[in-house]
Amino acid sequence: MLADKDDVERLAQVLTPAAESKRRSANGLSQLLNSNEHRIWVADSDEAVVGWLHACLAVRVGVAPFIEISGLIVDEGYRGEGIGSKLVEEAILWAKSIGVSVRVRSNSKRDATHKFYQAQGFTLLKQQHVFEFDL
Repeated sequence: MLADKDDVERLAQVLTPAAESKRRSANGLSQLLNSNEHRIWVADSDEAVVGWLHACLAVRVGVAPFIEISGLIVDEGYRGEGIGSKLVEEAILWAKSIGVSVRVRSNSKRDATHKFYQAQGFTLLKQQHVFEFDL
């Protein structure tokens, strides 16, 4: 299901253990939920979040817009039940509704993750290095 303001606290609990971090995380999640360019879907079991997917509309110079899956987590105890596939399907449906493709980045060492996305119909587009300038 698409996340709403009631899911913010539950997501913050899952994402960040420290109280101050939870507050910051909840604020950031609220901003994402109020954006037309971001979507967060949650999967729950007995009121507990057992999985989530964050996707955003990426608009860049020289590249056609696309939906990027920014994060996908399924609790280890619930993996293999189709939860991740259903969450990815939601992102794909959003992309279809606005006529764009879907991309996801994955660490080159995460073989199981690569197999998961390939099973969902994704194909390898490119490999790259990511650089960061730490301030």
